[in-house]
Amino acid sequence: MRLLSKFITRRAAVRPFPPEGESLLSEFLLDCPLTTKSYEKLFLYFIEGFETFRSQYGASANYPGLPSKHGKLIDQMEGFSRIVPLIGAWVRSGRPSQVRLTSGRVVDLVATFVRGLTAGTDPSSPAYWGEIRHLDQRIVESCDLALSLWLLRDHVWGQLALAERWRVINWLKQVFVREVRDNNWHLFVPFVGLVLEKLGFSAERSLMRQHYERFKEFYRGEGWFSDGPGELFDFYNAWGIHYLLYWYHEVDPTWDTEFITSARRQFLTTYKYLLGPCGVPILGRSICYRMALPAPLIFGHITHPDQVTAGEAKRALDIIWRYFIRHGAVAFGSVTQGYCGADPRILDNYSGPASCLWALRSLVAAFYYPEDSTLWRASGEKLPIEKGDYSIIINATGWRVQGKKNGNVIEIEKINSLGASERPLKGYGTLRKSMELILRRPLRPGNRHVKCERRVYSSGRPFCGC
Repeated sequence: MRLLSKFITRRAAVRPFPPEGESLLSEFLLDCPLTTKSYEKLFLYFIEGFETFRSQYGASANYPGLPSKHGKLIDQMEGFSRIVPLIGAWVRSGRPSQVRLTSGRVVDLVATFVRGLTAGTDPSSPAYWGEIRHLDQRIVESCDLALSLWLLRDHVWGQLALAERWRVINWLKQVFVREVRDNNWHLFVPFVGLVLEKLGFSAERSLMRQHYERFKEFYRGEGWFSDGPGELFDFYNAWGIHYLLYWYHEVDPTWDTEFITSARRQFLTTYKYLLGPCGVPILGRSICYRMALPAPLIFGHITHPDQVTAGEAKRALDIIWRYFIRHGAVAFGSVTQGYCGADPRILDNYSGPASCLWALRSLVAAFYYPEDSTLWRASGEKLPIEKGDYSIIINATGWRVQGKKNGNVIEIEKINSLGASERPLKGYGTLRKSMELILRRPLRPGNRHVKCERRVYSSGRPFCGC
């Protein structure tokens, strides 16, 4: 127990988040309407978190939380790579590049990105992110870094010395000679290539196409993709796949336009039936990304306004962030490692203290639009669950989605699900924690049998509690 105590103390040895920062969440805890100003405070909350936990060189951040299997360097790198797309969208939309924290200190957001990017890609820097290897988590992070660079290109690229530019390019280009996992990872390499081309550098077009065509083999129709060669369907379709496909078109509008547009339209016809004021029927992996759920609707109100109105998109953003903030999903300047609050029983072993910042992807989407855009001017409209009961079938996923207006309960039932598991969640007790200390790697239970193999998932009775 003494060793375990030392382990917990070591993990928690980070600077404290200033208590006054928590006041930035106050409007999400009340019943008042959420305005643009409410979300500006939420943005400042996460910038306050990064500034609290960032490293000396600004290329990483030491957020508190349970570690991942990737090691400390990657865990801290994610603290930078997963916050900078939010900065990129904010600045790109014309919002001020300098913001004031609750302490009164002014932060230059563009300088923050430049400092971290140049230090992280410089092999001579103590903050160097390291070489990208086969099946490396850095491949994932390179995509967010490329997106941020594209968003901030007009502010950043001209600032960099020629040597700095080449270090950035050479670091990103490593993805072209590395193996990726056979799932949504196939989207990362082509996207990095598209950004490099927009910056005036050559990319491996044939390799980009190979990865992208392999990804398309996972398409199952109606806008839904399996996350790999099997039949695993979850919310990665929202916060991973359709989110990134939107950015594909922003960077290169000619890239597979017909397919991406058609898939998004079909996805939007059913997706909004899965979100409600009391959460979602959560299932699958990476559950802690849950606040990213509105992202496809936010993009969809621009690309397919006949499927999603600005009011529906804003309503989705409001209800998801308000529900989860009220239930403990945001704390100490970051996103907690669970569904509502922190829950190591369902936290994947590939997730570290900053991994859950992918939950900010709905804010990245929202802040990409200026303050005077239709999204921010819209008054919230009701989503389907707030209008009445429904029952729809998504044949591609084999789901029956049922909504009950009374209680705002949404359920996913897997049709023709044979051998469904009803086993309870495995716990995360002292024995596992002690073995983690001995083996120096996370041994959280994962509980895939609960997250992926049940027959029915309900927003009213999430399997992990709330």
